[in-house]
Amino acid sequence: MEKSCGIILFSENKVLLLQHNDIGNARGHWDFPKGHMERGETEIQTALREVEEETGLKDLKLFSDFSHKISYNLIKEEKEICKEVIFFVGVTSEINIILSEEHQDYAWLNYDSAIERLTYNNAKESLAISYKFYLGK
Repeated sequence: MEKSCGIILFSENKVLLLQHNDIGNARGHWDFPKGHMERGETEIQTALREVEEETGLKDLKLFSDFSHKISYNLIKEEKEICKEVIFFVGVTSEINIILSEEHQDYAWLNYDSAIERLTYNNAKESLAISYKFYLGK
């Protein structure tokens, strides 16, 4: 099983989405900042590191009392792999993004626009759950 962690990041009721550079797909899929855990890291350390690597953002508050897990299967090197992703919720006042080479675009979107833009249904469900938590803070 592969494990990744990320953050569903809000700024003034907008959520950050990243457009990935998908090989063979010029449009690329839209998702949240996330990435693989490295040996010795906690889930929170992974999430914070990935956000910084993928967006350049360092100044954010993470709500460590909330997490949301999704699981799915994917094909990698002709093998089916189970992947688990743990998402946390964070807030920031920084909105200027420095994209990593993994991404081709980003957007700060309101909830309805983000739901429309997200590529995968599990990401839409994760946003719905996380947004409800965020509104309660």
